[in-house]
Amino acid sequence: MPSEQRLHPASVLFDLVGHLKNFALPAILVMFGASRSSGGPGGAFDWVPQGWESWLLVLLVPAALFSIARYMSFRIRYDERELVIRSGLIFRNERHVPYARIQNLDAVQNPLHQLLKVVEVRVETGGGAEEEARLRVLSMPAFEEMRTRVLAGRSQVAGAAPIAIEIGDDAEPVVADAGQPLVHLSLREVLLCGLLENKGMVLIGAAAGVGWEAGMFGGVSGRIFGRAQSLGFGVMRDFWSAVFSEGPVPLGVIGSAAGLVIGVLVFVRLVSMVWALVRLYDFRLTRDGNDLRSTFGLFTRVATTVPIRRVQTVIVSAGPLHRWLKRVTVRVETAGGAGEESGATRVREWLSPLLREPALPALLQQVMPGLDLSSLAWQSLHPRAFARAVKPNLIMTTLITLAAAIVVGWGAIGVLALLLPWAILSARVYVTHIGWAESDEVVAMRSGWLWQSLTVARVNKIQAVALRQSPLDRRAAMARVRVDTAGAGEQSRIDIPYLDGLVARGLHQRLSSHAATTAFKW
Repeated sequence: MPSEQRLHPASVLFDLVGHLKNFALPAILVMFGASRSSGGPGGAFDWVPQGWESWLLVLLVPAALFSIARYMSFRIRYDERELVIRSGLIFRNERHVPYARIQNLDAVQNPLHQLLKVVEVRVETGGGAEEEARLRVLSMPAFEEMRTRVLAGRSQVAGAAPIAIEIGDDAEPVVADAGQPLVHLSLREVLLCGLLENKGMVLIGAAAGVGWEAGMFGGVSGRIFGRAQSLGFGVMRDFWSAVFSEGPVPLGVIGSAAGLVIGVLVFVRLVSMVWALVRLYDFRLTRDGNDLRSTFGLFTRVATTVPIRRVQTVIVSAGPLHRWLKRVTVRVETAGGAGEESGATRVREWLSPLLREPALPALLQQVMPGLDLSSLAWQSLHPRAFARAVKPNLIMTTLITLAAAIVVGWGAIGVLALLLPWAILSARVYVTHIGWAESDEVVAMRSGWLWQSLTVARVNKIQAVALRQSPLDRRAAMARVRVDTAGAGEQSRIDIPYLDGLVARGLHQRLSSHAATTAFKW
């Protein structure tokens, strides 16, 4: 009979740390606000004793008792075909999770985990808005045993032999043994990834807002420059005052404003690079049987798993700087997963946050064996696609110009002169850079001018195919075909517009017939 296992004893410690985090903010408010208690005479709640807020911290005691009870009642059992998780003292809960249904075994190690040599494990199946179970915490040998049992319990599917791709190395890829990295981001590539992603703006904006409200900028600039006003605010105020005043703008004011803008942009990029270093340090993607496993993180190490058979869609994207440096980013959409657009889900689905273009075909072979992008026969849209695409732009331009005419009168001519070329140009480049391709195995779409994207979906993973026509489409004898897979999000599904009506109906018929006659496999 299979034996049951408990969590690591350190799970009680981690639960207590989590409770302390929850009580940290109330504790700070109590410490700094004890002299202004809302209870007692003169307080908002005069019917309760003064300083009653401090007693709220007593709630930490039952939270600690709950953590101990959870540890004592939590059990894990490995049966022949399923993982059994038992929990609860009064209300018992027993979950049976078949190994074949487990999609991801994500492991997280923050510095405390690493110090104690334990790991937090998240078990995710193909459906549901949350993970199936969160095991806090397991020892490293216990986690490896779980991985081994889950991998052994899954149905085996033949796969291609892994190929190693060393990022930042000019050497040609060579055939590698199982477990050798398919992708390894060097420190240089991680920093370059942060530079290209430029993800630091939201964090900087939030911090700047707090600092501005607190008057930190004015105080710092006052100590440095001997004036009370904020440096950035003063520079920009002087610049705009000079622009809207009579006479030429002084070169010194222009130089100061330009220097400030450049400094902010450089600072944002530096923050993004540091953030990428913290998140993606030592990023490695390896193939373990029929799974792709990635590990990354500087302080908190994360290990994620993506079964190859559950990959629905592959998305290859590149911005202007990516193409200039001959780099792309590669991610996948999988069936199911925990949460919608959660941070863990987004990071797990990156096959490679940054990849050299010559290494792309070898990596795609690991995910979709037999896929050869160079062999796809790309087709363009309807010959009159531009005329169809520009109509909504012209309608919107007309409405904006009329609104401007009501407000500024003849000045609306300037608005029209700006919007009309943009409406025409944007429609032209939009339809020019859209292409689609179809084969027996995949359907693909590429789009984008500055920020280009290539989406490839497996035909045998298609869930639904829709044929859509707007009134303008019907008038132009056009239609659009939308392909949905089990893991497709709004930004990654295949949606081909402005197709000839007959071509769209033929594509829709072929894909829908294939989807109807193919048994979907998770």
